[in-house]
Amino acid sequence: MVSGLVLSAGCWLSVASAESVNISPETLIRDMSQALTNLNYEGSFVHMQNGNIESMSIVHSNDHGGEMEYMLSLNGEAREVFRDKSLVTCIWPNSQSVIVSESKKRKILPNVDESLTNSETYQLSLGKPDRVAGIETHVIDIKPKDQFRYGYRFWVDKNTNMLLRSMLVDSDDNAIEQVMFTTISYPESIAKERFTTPNKVIESYNKNASTHTPILADNDNRVKFESLPVGYSVVSETYQATPINDGPVSHVMLSDGMASVSVYVEYVDAAQQDATLGMSTMGAMNAYTRSVQSALITVVGEVPSATVESIAGAVQLVE
Repeated sequence: MVSGLVLSAGCWLSVASAESVNISPETLIRDMSQALTNLNYEGSFVHMQNGNIESMSIVHSNDHGGEMEYMLSLNGEAREVFRDKSLVTCIWPNSQSVIVSESKKRKILPNVDESLTNSETYQLSLGKPDRVAGIETHVIDIKPKDQFRYGYRFWVDKNTNMLLRSMLVDSDDNAIEQVMFTTISYPESIAKERFTTPNKVIESYNKNASTHTPILADNDNRVKFESLPVGYSVVSETYQATPINDGPVSHVMLSDGMASVSVYVEYVDAAQQDATLGMSTMGAMNAYTRSVQSALITVVGEVPSATVESIAGAVQLVE
């Protein structure tokens, strides 16, 4: 009986080894990044961070018009999120609050840039196969080569290449944040009506449009960097000319293909600045604020504290 068990285990290991030879983490990353955008999927997932657990349902579709997505919170305060190619609409039915903004990268399900497959700052490897939501998955370990980024672990559906679980890990391989599907299906098609924002919401937004912050527009590069941690580069820069608090604001988005960092520059004289300087931390999120004579600079992202401090110190303002 024992020899039979050993033989069975040996056969399983042989199959797993043969399977791993035929795939690479780079290929899986490329396929996964496309699946997250291109697939139709519907299911529920949990988001775990700082001891809190948020449960959400999601419906995602991609047709010739681009991505459409609808998310509904299943615990805590009711919240609905509609996302399409141009806009994100967040609705809190209980408080009758509505926020409409430009459609940007999703915050809960990660965006995976294909450039990660050629990254000089991360080491990619395959972990032991696993199961998520009853589905067989490949496991990809993504380890940073320096102290300026966290590590990641991805569980990828073997059949569809969909990301079913993601984990953000620190330098000691401890989980900082996790997202995991508990149920998921892949419909052939999804009715567009499921992504339609209620008319009463649009009416409410249009009625109060003057109270919303105008959408940011591209500018002529007001923010430069003396140097950046290896691998990070500017993805976008926008400028809000209309004062939000005390002055106009520039927003620069940086990325290394996996991690994203935001740089906010509020143009206000030092005498009028009212902010806590230095480092602040909330779970995986770190922020660093420094003051210069003509502006307040804040750098924030789900990256180590050394990263935001280094980037904040490298900011140079173009006169």
